[in-house]
Amino acid sequence: MDHQPRHIHNLPDELLSEILSFLLGSESKAVNGSKPHPNSSHAIEPGETSDLDRFRLVCKRFMRIGSPRKFSRFVLRFSRDGFQRLEDLLDMQLACYVKTITYMVRPFYQGSGWARVLQSLDTHMAPLSQVHSRRLRDQKDLVESGYDLWGLRRALPALVSLQEIKLLRLQDAAHDRLLRVFRHHTLRRSVQFDWEPACSRAVTNLGIALLDSKCNAIRFVGPQISPEATLRLLRAPSTTLAALGGRLTSLDINFHSTTDITTTMADLSGVFYRFFSAAKNLIAIHLGFPNKTPLDLDLEALFHHIRWKTLRTLSLQGWRLDSDEIIALARRHRHQLRSFRLAGIYLRQGCRWRDVLAMLRAEMEQLDRLDLRDIDYTSHFDALATTSGVEVFDDPEADTDADIRPALPALLPPLSSLTLTARASPHSAESLPGRDLAPPPTTHTVYAQHRRTSSTEILSLEKLRAMSADDVGDDGCHVRRDQLALWEAWVLSTSQRASVLHNGHRS
Repeated sequence: MDHQPRHIHNLPDELLSEILSFLLGSESKAVNGSKPHPNSSHAIEPGETSDLDRFRLVCKRFMRIGSPRKFSRFVLRFSRDGFQRLEDLLDMQLACYVKTITYMVRPFYQGSGWARVLQSLDTHMAPLSQVHSRRLRDQKDLVESGYDLWGLRRALPALVSLQEIKLLRLQDAAHDRLLRVFRHHTLRRSVQFDWEPACSRAVTNLGIALLDSKCNAIRFVGPQISPEATLRLLRAPSTTLAALGGRLTSLDINFHSTTDITTTMADLSGVFYRFFSAAKNLIAIHLGFPNKTPLDLDLEALFHHIRWKTLRTLSLQGWRLDSDEIIALARRHRHQLRSFRLAGIYLRQGCRWRDVLAMLRAEMEQLDRLDLRDIDYTSHFDALATTSGVEVFDDPEADTDADIRPALPALLPPLSSLTLTARASPHSAESLPGRDLAPPPTTHTVYAQHRRTSSTEILSLEKLRAMSADDVGDDGCHVRRDQLALWEAWVLSTSQRASVLHNGHRS
């Protein structure tokens, strides 16, 4: 027997990496969360301050083990400094570790009066004036020189491990403070912050750079996409849209607008047809619109009766629809869809939610996650908006107190409003890419723990199975929040689905 002492250097790299994950704890979660981490997200920063940094400084082997974790995420800001950090990443040959790139872009400075405005501001608020003057110079320099496009076209081909691209709107305290100044002066008449040209340029340049690269199987996340920017895709050649669509495995976008964009989206119907027809590898789709100004357009005007054989996760948000439209879309994917999210969906006059629920319960063979967040009827929604004084339009630039604020989550939220758990089962169901699925109901008790309530309901599986669509309490006029947990649990409680999940779990 070997009695020689064992040292940490005798451990394999894989085990050291697992130990590192355990030791980092909350720091590791911060790195992999949605908010940028000061070291890991920016990748190139002066100083070595985190535990991960100190681990990498121990020796060359620890440097090799820690580097993929440190540089897996890179945050690129639309600024001269941001693109300089991107060049540093490439020059240090660290781009091969990047799996997620987050492109943060501020609304553009538009109008001819910025020089006068900032000069006037400099008299009383010099630091604020200097910040905006520097950003304005950065914008002009990057746009006029095309340095942003050049940097992206150089970088993306080098990101050989890239899996995800996020485009986020960046609005910070300096932006908000200037908006507050504008509210009390006439300065704003000749200038404005405009998200549309900034979003247009970012989307266009990312698309060009992606086509230049060999990146495939990309997840694209855009929580605040400008519909006006998307209109520019009407001028894009069909071959370009097809090439971009073929690269994506996940599309997660919310359209950002303070007004009704139904007409704009109707004009984009052809773009969606060309794009979705080519995007044959989509595993997850989230298409969202503002809940307060829901889209009033037929579902198929954007989806065009297309069926994705690979689709596992589908999410819709902010839409006025007929029940038949939802049923038809779900039915096309009844054999493979596992997660379905309907958020802020309002059924039109004459439609019933119980018809949708009955179809999902009876026909969806693989569905094991369902989210019916804030669903209702258009009649009740419109009544609230007109008689109760509910504000319909938001001012996206009225909020303050945030350094980095995308208005909606950058990632698809978990697609379950309830957790289905077996009382004594420690196992987990098979996971979708990037998603953790709840364990299947393998006993006679289903726990429905709803996000929107503080209570936890314990429901008998047999009782749920015995209920019919007439028993779910749908009055065709208004959906109460306390009904949603029951509806979700009822859909997922069928004996056929429970059997499928149980047998698949055992195998």
